[in-house]
Amino acid sequence: MMWPKAPYRWVENGREHISVAFTFDLPVLREELQTRSLFYGKPMVGGPAVKLMPEYLADVAEIGGEYPGILHRMNPLATRTTIGCPNHCGFCAVPQLEPDFQELSEWPVAPIVCDNNLLAASRAHFDRVIDSLKGLEDVDFNQGLDARLLTDHHADRMRELNCLVRLAWDDTRTEHAFLRAFSRLRRAGIPRARIQAYVLIGYNDMPEDALYRLETCWYALGILPNPMRYVPLDSLTRHYTGPGWTHKELTAMQRYWSNITKLNGVRYEQWRDKEAEG
Repeated sequence: MMWPKAPYRWVENGREHISVAFTFDLPVLREELQTRSLFYGKPMVGGPAVKLMPEYLADVAEIGGEYPGILHRMNPLATRTTIGCPNHCGFCAVPQLEPDFQELSEWPVAPIVCDNNLLAASRAHFDRVIDSLKGLEDVDFNQGLDARLLTDHHADRMRELNCLVRLAWDDTRTEHAFLRAFSRLRRAGIPRARIQAYVLIGYNDMPEDALYRLETCWYALGILPNPMRYVPLDSLTRHYTGPGWTHKELTAMQRYWSNITKLNGVRYEQWRDKEAEG
């Protein structure tokens, strides 16, 4: 099941509710709510974007609080077993949204596991999660697992599942930890085709740094890299361009690597130059 591509809406007790995941979706929603007939009641709005920028829609909607079960409502195949993350990465909204890391005692058993940092949980909790997932046909650890925390035990237990493992590689300086995590997964017997990487680009890096990580994943390790373009936590556009980058280079890199499986071996520099000529 696909994730919603726009703010998620539903009606409950005759009232519209809207959950907004990304701040860059706020301007379009605000424009819509401003142009509504006066006969419409104000909807209840919430979600990560609204929590990050609560004043942005305050005059056109009622700002809501927590809504239990919203993740499972948005995607019935999704679940999470922990809240928050003990890390405080500058590019990530989790420290603001969920500042305290917690292990849940109960959770819906579903195949798409969306914990912010599952590997930060205790060994006992991680083992409970694996055991709960054993009856499922296919499991997706959907959030980027923290390669620095991945142990042989984690890898061995994940091998008990038919799972897709996604590692996060946010910074070239963490290369050793990323490669070590990859090696542990392979040594445990997890197929190369079942390992992917989220590669953050455009945050405290240069184009050559981002390209190195993307190419290492694809050419050296043989795993699919997913380029994740950095957007500031209060950005009202998804097209932010950081220092050292141009909008053209950042867009080209994201576009190329998002379609790498369809490009028949054409290297990035060749593709970029051809695009520039066209």
